[in-house]
Amino acid sequence: MLRVRNASDEREPRIGERLREIRRRDSLTLQVVADKSGVAASTISKIENRQISASYDTLKKICDGLSISLEDLVNPAHRVFTSGRRAVTRLGEPIRFESGQYDYQVHASELSRKSMVPFEMTVRARKPDEFDHWSRHDGEEFVYVMNGAIMVHTEIYAPFRLSKGESAYFDSGMGHIYVSVSKEDAQILSICYDPQSGRGDVQEFMSMTTQQADAK
Repeated sequence: MLRVRNASDEREPRIGERLREIRRRDSLTLQVVADKSGVAASTISKIENRQISASYDTLKKICDGLSISLEDLVNPAHRVFTSGRRAVTRLGEPIRFESGQYDYQVHASELSRKSMVPFEMTVRARKPDEFDHWSRHDGEEFVYVMNGAIMVHTEIYAPFRLSKGESAYFDSGMGHIYVSVSKEDAQILSICYDPQSGRGDVQEFMSMTTQQADAK
């Protein structure tokens, strides 16, 4: 399930505020965004009001419906250039957000509409029934275990275990979840490839509208 937030928790960027700003800027009702994204209007409202935290795939559906990039919600940094894109993420610089099951750290967040989205993730879920839905998004995903161990559950294959130093590569359109099975919460690297991203005009590659949260 999506986790109810503590109002004093400032670790996440102001995703809800940004979502509301973008929706109102485009004169869209909650129901219109719901129809475009396939995410329930009640869920979008709760995200905007910081009552719940959304997972990557939920945010991805909303962003796709609004024709914006994930970075439009999580990071204000922007540069305008015509070629030679590059991003360097230093220690302590990744943008953080979370859901009830995962903590995310987004790398290369100053680049929007990129074909790959790299995350460091802490897997806090311990059993599949902690999820109200399984992740599913266009493209392919690579997952590498940095610490601990996880079970990878998919809708087609039998669950399998990955320990530190092991990896998997799969079709991310297939429903999937990660569950920690080590004593400590597992730390993983997840790189999502989206074949629909990176096709806009080069001037749209850099995020122009987002705002980073204050550090905790």
